[in-house]
Amino acid sequence: MATLDEIKISAKNNMSICKMCKTCNGETCRGWTPGPGGKGSGSSFVRNVAMLKQVTLNMKVLREDTEVDSCFDFFGTELSAPIMAAPIANVKINYGSSVDEMSYLNALGYGCKQAGLFAFLGDGANREAFEMPLNLHKELSEHTVMTIKPWLLEQVFEKISEVKTCSPKAIAMDVDAAGLILLKQMGVPVAYKTVEDLKKIKEFANVPFIVKGVMTIDDAKVAIDAGAAAIVVSNHGGRVLDDCESTIEVLEEISSFVNKRLKVYVDGGFRSGADVFKALALGADAVLIGRPFSHMAIGGLQEGVALYANKMINDFKECMRMTGCITLADIRRNCVNIHF
Repeated sequence: MATLDEIKISAKNNMSICKMCKTCNGETCRGWTPGPGGKGSGSSFVRNVAMLKQVTLNMKVLREDTEVDSCFDFFGTELSAPIMAAPIANVKINYGSSVDEMSYLNALGYGCKQAGLFAFLGDGANREAFEMPLNLHKELSEHTVMTIKPWLLEQVFEKISEVKTCSPKAIAMDVDAAGLILLKQMGVPVAYKTVEDLKKIKEFANVPFIVKGVMTIDDAKVAIDAGAAAIVVSNHGGRVLDDCESTIEVLEEISSFVNKRLKVYVDGGFRSGADVFKALALGADAVLIGRPFSHMAIGGLQEGVALYANKMINDFKECMRMTGCITLADIRRNCVNIHF
């Protein structure tokens, strides 16, 4: 069995665009869009990673010697931890991957399933970019979530109709993708969504609807008013707006406003089990992780994804042990300090 270091070397060799930096923080790939970097100056991607380091953990070890429980309920399915793979598609354009898209998707989906986690699957401008993740979703609907781009409503309903044949646990929409440069360059009809639009989509989906791309209380309120089951606090990895706040900076305020009226997930620069712990302490229910899962799929296929997923789970559980948290409910605001 390969080690994580060996898989990382393989990933670097299998990518011609992404440089597989020792620290994946958006510095080297500033402005590489399309590609792996953040938009414009790349500051939003860089800020996502940097600000997570401004949150520190409080060690607390004088307690009963009880094993921790990291299990997380995702709309009726129990996961090993509140960790999920974020939707990243078109790895050839984004990373220069020599691993084809379907092999990548299979690695992501089956690797996450092997570790007891969920994978969010993406969507794309052409028919094939939707059909490939949909075909995987047909096999793994119990462990994957389709993420539909914010197309015009007629196209949204057409795609959701196909997803519904898989009896999905939930359906997501990355609403901030309306600002993606590549889609606009290709002339694809994406559009911003109103509360009325989201209500129609939620009612048509008739399963838990997840709105991904919320960065303000105002947008969180829209999602609540639309009847969404969850939001993902996300700035699309810093790829749609330059000079944007990081997700960890706005997470606590948004979570406090939501006040359990829907689930709050978050993504953007999360790289470790400690980062996941920080997010839960600031009000998130779960964390989506994108780039590291993609690298492991490109470098080690299913084995790489499962190996990385299990490392993340174990690292997260170690943070729970060392902060005196036995269950996820024990992870609270007083477990961390904010230095921004």
